[in-house]
Amino acid sequence: MMFLGEGPLKAPRIVSTGVKGFMAAATSCGLKPAEDKDLAVIAARRPVAAAGVFTTNRLAAAPVLLCRQRLLEGEGLLRAVVINSGCANAATGSAGMAAAEKVCEAAAGLLGCTPREVAPCSTGVIGVVLDDEKVVGALPRLLRALSPQGLEEAAKAIMTTDAFPKMAEARAGAHVVVGIAKGAGMIEPHMATMLAFLLTDAPLTPSELKAMLTEAVEASFNRISVDGQTSTNDTVIAMASGETEAPVDRQGLAKGFNRVCQELAAMIVADGEGAGHLVGVEVDGAASEAEARAFAYAIARSALVKTAIAGGDPNWGRIVSAMGAAAGRRGLEFNPERVDVWIGGHKVVEAGLGLGPEAEERAAEAMKAPRYAIRVELGIGNGRWWVLTSDLTHEYVSINADYRS
Repeated sequence: MMFLGEGPLKAPRIVSTGVKGFMAAATSCGLKPAEDKDLAVIAARRPVAAAGVFTTNRLAAAPVLLCRQRLLEGEGLLRAVVINSGCANAATGSAGMAAAEKVCEAAAGLLGCTPREVAPCSTGVIGVVLDDEKVVGALPRLLRALSPQGLEEAAKAIMTTDAFPKMAEARAGAHVVVGIAKGAGMIEPHMATMLAFLLTDAPLTPSELKAMLTEAVEASFNRISVDGQTSTNDTVIAMASGETEAPVDRQGLAKGFNRVCQELAAMIVADGEGAGHLVGVEVDGAASEAEARAFAYAIARSALVKTAIAGGDPNWGRIVSAMGAAAGRRGLEFNPERVDVWIGGHKVVEAGLGLGPEAEERAAEAMKAPRYAIRVELGIGNGRWWVLTSDLTHEYVSINADYRS
């Protein structure tokens, strides 16, 4: 189900940040300018079940490679996650791997666990080796500050170009799922320039947690696109403390993971660098789910569609043209004479033909809302897919043109 969220587009949601069995803290270690917080830790009282989903970018950052190793070597158990912003530590070769390992070793020594029970995560500029001395130097005071209520500060510390911290929660019977995330640009399925951390107090095995996490990611972070760019550092880690020993409603808990991930994903797209609109793109009636997905992303990634959204212009020709081009490139089944299009709930195209100025005026009015949907019916089969996207504004260019300066 497509989730567009509610309320102001770029406003943080206040949640109950405590999850039994976990603590968190944040501090500044000098990776960002001034005194901005840029280092966070999420720690469990003991090694707990953990699972991760990572970028498919073949240029995977050093922390991604180590996280994968940690979860395999530790049989799905983690004690802590150390997260820095301000430096991606990607495309840094052996020096980057050594820096990430030093951070894990230092944190493990302070926590009294093994390095393989510590997972590193980084976000920021690609091509710069992590300054492990700054991180290691800040770890003692960071770990002394660990608090059951520290997740909100951690959510702030992991931001890069984010306009606001991202948090969400859901309850499932006696148990809770709480998540934090960062991400605004370089956002594309498989997953995006995003980090997300999900915590639950439910007693789950690593395999149960992995199944729930994978399902939730597929229905959320893998259905978003801001600029079509897949990052080197995408990481989603889930941890289960098991400290609330009530019977687990597994179906309800899985829905809780889905809800938290969908809320965080919607926040990431809403926070798309310079974005003023969050738009759901839904394609129905394709020959297959795979073809519906291809058409949905053809619309969601189109710079012409995204700029029309920014301008509040119901230029449906760009939507239909994007699908026709995708069909021609990829051999998808597409009949323009069967296409219907709705923008913001108002039908603007029927059987491939525009319905005139009045229909477009109604759609233009709906496009003033910060959140709305574009829906397409292809009239061919039963394939369906949806994706969340944002508009493309002048501010996106300004942010990314000056990103390193």
